[in-house]
Amino acid sequence: MEQTTTDEQASNLRAQLNLGEGCRIAGHDYHETRIPDSVKMYLATIPSSQLDEKAIDNERLFAYRFGIDVPRHVREQVIAIKHRYGFTDAEIRGLRRGGQLSVMRSEARLKPDKLLPTVGWVYLAFTSLVGILCLMIVTHSTAPAWKQGLGLASIAAVWFPINWVIGKVHIWPWRVLRLAGAR
Repeated sequence: MEQTTTDEQASNLRAQLNLGEGCRIAGHDYHETRIPDSVKMYLATIPSSQLDEKAIDNERLFAYRFGIDVPRHVREQVIAIKHRYGFTDAEIRGLRRGGQLSVMRSEARLKPDKLLPTVGWVYLAFTSLVGILCLMIVTHSTAPAWKQGLGLASIAAVWFPINWVIGKVHIWPWRVLRLAGAR
């Protein structure tokens, strides 16, 4: 018996992937699986409890979710803090960015500091005072209306983003801690 592969036999061959628990056998003749197109899609479709378990074991997934690359025991501590207070991934990133969550190679812990939001409110007051003074200078000038409008738009284009960053870095993390009861 001679075994030859014809074009018809070659066209019937299909590549099959078996990726474990995500597969199912449909009709017992092929494997069907879904692979997310991106990490964002993966994070959006997997339950949070499974993501937390996988993030402890996978440092790349943890770094993508929380923006930090730390050893396993510190990843466990961050996930424990997340569960204890019911934080979201974005809140953990914001707390770390705002200095309210200390993450080092040896440990992760919350360190609520009332000085940071106080400094944030001082920054907001100062930038608002400067913004109001600039608005008064522009509106009381003798420049044509289109130049005054351009000046007001320029002031707003600088004032709003600066105050948004101040709020996001200094004030928002403290409010998250206060609402979670972690202060």
